[in-house]
Amino acid sequence: MRTEAKVFGAITAFMFVAAIVYFVWTGIEGRPEYAGTLALGVSGLMGLLCTVYFWLVARRIPPRPEDRPGAVIADGAGTIGFFAPPGFWPAGIAVSVAAAAVGLAVSQWWLLGAGVLAALIAITGLALEFYAGSQESR
Repeated sequence: MRTEAKVFGAITAFMFVAAIVYFVWTGIEGRPEYAGTLALGVSGLMGLLCTVYFWLVARRIPPRPEDRPGAVIADGAGTIGFFAPPGFWPAGIAVSVAAAAVGLAVSQWWLLGAGVLAALIAITGLALEFYAGSQESR
């Protein structure tokens, strides 16, 4: 995570420097332009949020192969994680949201309601696809 913290730290520094340069540059001929300065400053704050998060996580975990200069590719081998097989819930979400959008576009409120309800059911199904119940009851 140290690598990610460094990358986002560089992005954060660039955004803050760009905000200052933009503010000064647009203010040379009179009144500075605040919207772009604010957008760059908020982008810098979002980068700072990511930087701080990755830095805090990096302090709590041991260095990964990506963080060690002497690491080889084989150090990163092994189980990466669990990847879900393809399911039908994303297609259900897409169809139900499309139905809701069509219902909104043609002022068919019943179709909008049915699409929103179907979308909520599909989102719940996607979120609970691998839920097997509480482990305490076994």
